[in-house]
Amino acid sequence: MLIFIQMIQNESDRSFVEELYNRYSSTMLYIAQGILKDRSSAEEAVSQAFIKIIDNLQKFRFENCNKTKGLVVIIVRHISYDMLKSEKRRHSVPLELLETEITAVGDDAPLEMIVSAESYHFVMDCLSCLNEHYKDVLRLKLIYEYEDEEIAEMLAISQENVRVRFQRARKALMQEMSRREKGNE
Repeated sequence: MLIFIQMIQNESDRSFVEELYNRYSSTMLYIAQGILKDRSSAEEAVSQAFIKIIDNLQKFRFENCNKTKGLVVIIVRHISYDMLKSEKRRHSVPLELLETEITAVGDDAPLEMIVSAESYHFVMDCLSCLNEHYKDVLRLKLIYEYEDEEIAEMLAISQENVRVRFQRARKALMQEMSRREKGNE
């Protein structure tokens, strides 16, 4: 991985990627290994994630490190699931591996549009019940404010798939919030 970092021409970009690597590579490895159940495959997933990060470096210039952490975790998780799916096509992989849920990122990334901490925690709690694909698209679109095209590129899906997932995620989130509010009455 360090070879890829050394190939970056711009000195400030290279130092930034080195900082990202030093700060988040162990978390990324932990997540990938939890999904892939194999150290060498997890290392490959982290390497692929950093290649994607280097290709999209301008999207990682956050002042808030929670946003950066959330984004690198989403990327490595999707790469790991893609690797797992590819492996499943070549070999028979038990279904429970595909359903592994890792929540290494705290759901504490700030949402400017939600004023009170109580409302924020309520929404985040409801969000945590959603399917991973839905959570990721909602976070990338609403919290990180990425466009459909950027999300599609990061998650290696079509823009139409991003729009469909977003609509379904929004509907599922509203249903979960409504269900919980009715339960508290």
